[in-house]
Amino acid sequence: MWRGFVSILGMCLTLWAQEEPYAGAFLEIPLGARALGMGGAFSAVADDAWGFAWNPAGLALLPPTPLVSGMYSSQYGSLGSPLAHFFHTGLTVPVSRAQLGINWVRFTVPDLRRYPDLTRVLSPQEREELVRRAGQGEFIPNADDALWLSLAHLFVIPVDFGWMRFAVPVEFPIGVNLKLLHQRIAEHTASGLGLDLGAALRVNLKDIAFDERWPRLALGLFVRDLGGTRLLWSTQRPHRIPSSVQWGIALTQPLEMWHMEATIAYDRDSRYSGASNYGIEVTYRRSFALRLGAYHGVLTLGAGVDVGFLSADYGFLADSDAQLGNVHRLAVSLRLGPILERLR
Repeated sequence: MWRGFVSILGMCLTLWAQEEPYAGAFLEIPLGARALGMGGAFSAVADDAWGFAWNPAGLALLPPTPLVSGMYSSQYGSLGSPLAHFFHTGLTVPVSRAQLGINWVRFTVPDLRRYPDLTRVLSPQEREELVRRAGQGEFIPNADDALWLSLAHLFVIPVDFGWMRFAVPVEFPIGVNLKLLHQRIAEHTASGLGLDLGAALRVNLKDIAFDERWPRLALGLFVRDLGGTRLLWSTQRPHRIPSSVQWGIALTQPLEMWHMEATIAYDRDSRYSGASNYGIEVTYRRSFALRLGAYHGVLTLGAGVDVGFLSADYGFLADSDAQLGNVHRLAVSLRLGPILERLR
């Protein structure tokens, strides 16, 4: 008797362990077009409106002006008729010496229908009739939503290396995300509350080497779902998103002769079985950018334009066995400060 009970309990625990790592899987979709174009190697960069999803500390590196952002991405399928849609809208505002952000993300499959259970139909005629009428079945409401409340602050620490006559300024931004999660499939819903922590370190190596040709070094550390994020479904079965760590390094090399700047980045993510991401970004006069990367081994491409008050970015993720179709993504951010100055 006890042996049977232990066997059943072991099977249940095994099934539970298999489900847990994939809870809240929509959060694993890389956010932002610039980050996607750089292959997701973004935790040490994270200095745009979508950086909160890669390292909330990056928000502290944004200009001190209100920033409105939005993004759309076609997921799983052709650009004209994707199987799913991925949306984002957000606002980041300076508060005292910090940056406060509020961002909303939605993932939804618009044509998800409720199909009949054919396993209980014995007659071939009945099966044929049910299949014929299946296209007229009702749609199943479904949506995965996440609301991020982010706060970041930049510390500048002067470091005296001893042999130098002056201290080298080292930037040390830190940030935190509070995530409110809600999922719905048919009549079932789930809610959860999660916490992310992030930190970064940036230093211009030219200040140490006394050579303008040296790059800027950036290190990033991002802890997602600190302590685990619990999702409670209306079925009363809780799921748990496990904690994970993502760290990265980036080198930004000025190429003043050509009015260009190049960034090479690497990230390592511990989620699931672990993955490495690689990215390159080359900007011209800080106005035009081209990007190349590898996200979990899959090719990514990107481009961007920045006209001061407005920036627009495009990201592309190639088809793969896990992706089921190419991903096309457009993201736009609007800086309100320069606009308000022009209106005065």
